[in-house]
Amino acid sequence: MIKRRERLSYAAGDVGFNLIWQSIELYLLFFYIQVLHLPLGVAAGIFLVGAVIDWLVDPIIGAVADRKAERYPMRLWVLLSGPLIAVALWLAFRSPPLEGYSLALYAAVTHIGLRFAYGCGNIPYAVLTARITDDSSEQLKLTGLRMQGAALGGLTAATIYALTSGGDTPFLIGALILGVLAQPCFIITWLGVRERVAAPPMAPLSPGQEISHYFTLIGRNEALRRLLLTIVVAGLSTTVTAKSILFLFDRDLGNSEWGYWAALLPSAALLITAPLWVALSSRIGLVSTLIWAVLLHLIALVMLAIFYSHGLETATVILAIAIAATCGMSIMFWSMVPIAIRDLETLPDGTGCAAHVYALSNVARKLGQALAPQIIALSLALTGGADVTAKGGAVLPGMILAAVICCGAVFLYRPTSERQANGQAV
Repeated sequence: MIKRRERLSYAAGDVGFNLIWQSIELYLLFFYIQVLHLPLGVAAGIFLVGAVIDWLVDPIIGAVADRKAERYPMRLWVLLSGPLIAVALWLAFRSPPLEGYSLALYAAVTHIGLRFAYGCGNIPYAVLTARITDDSSEQLKLTGLRMQGAALGGLTAATIYALTSGGDTPFLIGALILGVLAQPCFIITWLGVRERVAAPPMAPLSPGQEISHYFTLIGRNEALRRLLLTIVVAGLSTTVTAKSILFLFDRDLGNSEWGYWAALLPSAALLITAPLWVALSSRIGLVSTLIWAVLLHLIALVMLAIFYSHGLETATVILAIAIAATCGMSIMFWSMVPIAIRDLETLPDGTGCAAHVYALSNVARKLGQALAPQIIALSLALTGGADVTAKGGAVLPGMILAAVICCGAVFLYRPTSERQANGQAV
């Protein structure tokens, strides 16, 4: 049994990471469009370029973290990346005296820097779930508590941005405060977590062999392929919903001020519902819970499209239900990752692959996240919001489209364990 103090020390890391991530997830696209006045295509394209860099860099971070695990424990990466992330966040939310291509280039470079710094700490942090314990029930508890830590970080971020969003430099003061607040969280994780589960030994590989190793992991394991697809589509739908909140209240519902406070909904929902999703999955299983969450999300968004004109309160309540469903989706697929690692590392020819699998999972998640701004921009453009300085356009059609894609993919290619994929008893 993992002591509660250690669980809380682990969860503290996600408090810190979500002080940063919620800044990217909820505010950065809005900042590009509404504050920097970048064109829709440029703003969405920056997120896509950032994701492409992630797809190239995250596997390298995962491979290096696995190879150097004996000398440099995963929690050390968390500690050392903290100051880099704080500086990168501050730079990303600056409004430099630039315009046109120069402004777009500045936004793209600082965006890439922020995502790189974040990945250097977050991938090794995620690996800790598999390195603290190899017991699946304990891993589920760690994931649930980690998600509650993420919720606290998100609530803090949303509150600070709501309180500091005015003035000549909106978001910049909030970004500076959040970067500083994240540092003690990373220190707590570094000091309070023990890495008990040693990775199986890994033979030295050349860069070319390392790349081949990733393709081998995916090619030989149907369960991993199914899980990665689930992460892509669930990440897409979750991100479209989260990134659309400010736009939804600003353009669809006509109350931009309330949108800043509604941005607390994802974190509040995660904090409240994480124990409920964990309890449900303990009774009916991870996959069944995931399916129910995906269905609830789609149904809630359709209901929002039908009833959003019935008042701000009604729309907010229905949106909260949709967001609560995305919390269940995220908890379930992250809980499946350490199980996939255990299956892979306990194969007869298994080697240490925890950071590799988490790197692939992050790449899958970021693929969904990269596609999300494209869907939002397309939804705004097709519904009359191509002018970024105007209030036209709607994001609700894009939210529903992403949910339909997620629902279809999960039902047609639902995740499973490697043993189930091979027809073995579970």
